[in-house]
Amino acid sequence: MSNRLTDYMEKISVLYPLQFGFRTGHSTTDMTLINMHELITEAIDGNRYSVGIFLDLAKAFDTIDHSILIKKIICLWYKRSPPAMV
Repeated sequence: MSNRLTDYMEKISVLYPLQFGFRTGHSTTDMTLINMHELITEAIDGNRYSVGIFLDLAKAFDTIDHSILIKKIICLWYKRSPPAMV
């Protein structure tokens, strides 16, 4: 079920392209560092500022109301005519 849901979310482009956390082939450490390096290098080359803000959201999922999250997922799900998941 998890794989089917992830595949569907990628198919309908719900996920942010730079979401690395749980996606296969998107290493959190490697890809994030490479992306940050590129952004900082481009800013320096373009004589612009570069600012980094780092937040640890590891516990964020535990602090949300899961019933609200489920309602939002279902709403998003039906707006995009989902395939059969069961």
